[in-house]
Amino acid sequence: MSHFVVAVHCGAGYHSTQKEDAYVKLCKSACLKVYHLLEKGRDAVECVTEAVKCLENSVLTNAGMGSNLNINGFVECDASIMEGKKLVFGAVGAISGVKNPVEVSATLVSRQLGDKLSLGRLHPSVIVGEGAEKWAEENEIKTLETRHLITDEAQKTYQNHKRKLDIVNERDSNKKRKLTQQRNDKTEESFDVQEEEEKIQDTVGAIVMDTSGNIASAVSSGGISLKQLGRLGPAATYGAGCWAYNQRPGKPGVGTSTSGSGEHIMKTFLARESALSIQCEDNASLGLSNCFKNNFLESEFLEEEEDKLAGVLALRQNEDNIVELLWGHTTDSMCVGYMSSSLQKPKVVMSRLPDGGVPGKSFTMSGVSI
Repeated sequence: MSHFVVAVHCGAGYHSTQKEDAYVKLCKSACLKVYHLLEKGRDAVECVTEAVKCLENSVLTNAGMGSNLNINGFVECDASIMEGKKLVFGAVGAISGVKNPVEVSATLVSRQLGDKLSLGRLHPSVIVGEGAEKWAEENEIKTLETRHLITDEAQKTYQNHKRKLDIVNERDSNKKRKLTQQRNDKTEESFDVQEEEEKIQDTVGAIVMDTSGNIASAVSSGGISLKQLGRLGPAATYGAGCWAYNQRPGKPGVGTSTSGSGEHIMKTFLARESALSIQCEDNASLGLSNCFKNNFLESEFLEEEEDKLAGVLALRQNEDNIVELLWGHTTDSMCVGYMSSSLQKPKVVMSRLPDGGVPGKSFTMSGVSI
């Protein structure tokens, strides 16, 4: 049987220690499900789709069911898939009413790999909003009322964040009216929107290499809490959320899946840049660390940012068919699970910044050969 690999991540951000066992269980479940599909010879796109669906279906993650709510109090999701053989990319953005947005991305990829449209038309690679939901219906992807995607926890978090936002807005309004009231200003300025205990991880994702050596990567996200209606994040953006490239003469195969602060990831094309850096270096770990240093933490596009938050899960297939799995992040934590044909039990790592590490400024990474 040819070698195969599945790797998933529950996002780079903040994972409470109280829920760590639940995150570990979720990653193991996703890896096991896809492992059995890969055993049967299923292809990389189908398998990476199933991996992300497992993550979307969990209320633990900020994707699909249980996603963060936007400023108007409902769910809008982004997702994308890239496959490494034909280098086809499919993404959906700001979609409501679909339990598994990654299914829309997978169908977009499938259509692009299939028959061409009449009159020289091209299949779309990215669709958004109401048009995306209609396209999903037309392509027999199950839709539902968006209220069914809202969990009690997501609703509670939204109400709490909205209350704090209203307080901040009222404070700013009062400041304008009471500039001469120094005492009041000092009191108001001490107000701190503390939501450490409410932080959750960001975009989830997966990378799969099937028995034919094909690589596919995927991401899915509900976006940041209270996000602007219609906002697109990196999970729907080419080169930002995921990247896949099959092994070719002189070039190793590579797949990447990112997570973190969306605007930071999009400005730095983090999925593509990390993949290229890993391909170009003889040492894959050096490639990933160089990318974080040169293309992210010290990027000229993020000069004005105080805290730079991101995580990357990466796979590299070398010419000798050794497969390396890497992960690195500047966030507080990142949960990664993996399994392969030579590793019959799933492994899960809850990676956290070392003691003294500062989220947004420090970087940690690790990896294994599988």
